[in-house]
Formats: sequence, C-alpha cells, structure tokens
Amino acid sequence: YHVIQTAIKNSTAKVQVTLANGEETYDATVVGGDETTDLAVIKIDKTGLTAAEFGSSKDLKVGELAVAIGNPLGQELAGSVTVGYVSALNRKLTTDGRTYKLVQTDAAINPGNSGGALVNSQGQVIGINTVKIGATEVEGIGFAIPSDDALPIIKELIENKKIVRPYIGLSGINVDKNTAKINNIVEGIYVAQVMANTPAAQAGIQKGDVIVSIEGKTVKTMEELNEVKNSKKVGDEIT
Repeated sequence: YHVIQTAIKNSTAKVQVTLANGEETYDATVVGGDETTDLAVIKIDKTGLTAAEFGSSKDLKVGELAVAIGNPLGQELAGSVTVGYVSALNRKLTTDGRTYKLVQTDAAINPGNSGGALVNSQGQVIGINTVKIGATEVEGIGFAIPSDDALPIIKELIENKKIVRPYIGLSGINVDKNTAKINNIVEGIYVAQVMANTPAAQAGIQKGDVIVSIEGKTVKTMEELNEVKNSKKVGDEIT
C-alpha cells in the first residue's frame, strides 16, 4: 500500500509496471488498497504471464532459507535477489501507529523492495516485503507480511475493492497493574468512550467499565482486544 498510496489518494497519479525483461512498461489500475495491512492490488492488461505460487507461512521454521526479490533503490537495480534466512516468526512491529505481525529475515531488504516477494527454497511466495530497521548500528533486520495473512486481504480486495472490518464502537485506555492499584480498579482496558448506536452501546457497555476478557481470553491492552476482534467477521457475536 505505501508504495502506491499517492495514486490511491490522487486520481491523477499514475502507477506503472515494468516487466522482468526491463523493456515492456504498462499503465496499471489500482484494484484496491488497505492501509491497515499495508497491502494493495494492482492490475495490468497483459496475457501470458506466469502466476506466482504462494506457500504457507504457518509452515515456516526459523533458520529456513529466505530469498527476497525486488527493486532496491529503484529501476537501475531491478530484479535484485538477496538471500538469507527466516530469522524469527510472529514479530510484532509498530509503525505509523499500527502493529503488524511479521516474518523477520536477514535477507537484505532496502527501499524499493517493498511489495516484492519473499520466497522459500521452492520459489513459493511466503511473505511480501514491507519494512526494514535502518540505522548505522543495525544490519540484516527486515520484515515481510506473512503469506497466510496477506492472501485473505488480497482476495477480498480483488472481490470487493476494499476491506470491511468488524467494529465494536468503543475507545479504551490500557490499565496496567500499578495504574489499577492507584485508581482502585481492576487491570484491563478502561472504557473511555462508547460511541452511540454501536454494538458496544447496544450491549450495555458503559464509559468507566473495565474489559478484562474477550471470548474467554484475558486481555490487558486494546491491541489484544483488537487482535481477537479482527479475527471475527462482521455480524459475528462476541462475549
């Protein structure tokens, strides 16, 4: 998403795709984008292209070979391949106020690699390169969106052009053990606001309540609550 967000927000901006031979360039249309997951789908009018095969990121193991493909620093280095390993799984990384669960790799990822494939030793796409930690004292810390998380979003963007997410209708403040003790309340999520005519309001949740569990799972932060909420579909019921 972040690669083409200008074109999503500005209809006069163009997205172009250059094929692997480096000679053919096509104007692309934006099918849909999702800022929350940093994923987008674009389309070009071209037949005879070979589809990438996706592998399952849930089958990944730390130490497994990982190959990153992309255009680091732009078209002059297009189609660069860097090789490394799966360094870690389910890494939580917060950027621009959003928390992602990502595959970490030491295969070199640089600006321009975003949106490119992270593939396994069979050439299957097991992640979509998205971000790296860049600092003079840091080397070889890059991240990819796991394929199992990306595919449902991609399919929904193709079908519906957008992502519809479940909504509860409240804002909350995380209450840790010390804050709970000082304010004589329980540890959990303090309900700061309940929006009118929302599922939360209809269920009787009120400002000042403290949420301690969702679906039988103890929660202490809004991030934990949202993780459970986002695993549901619109119309599902939760406890």
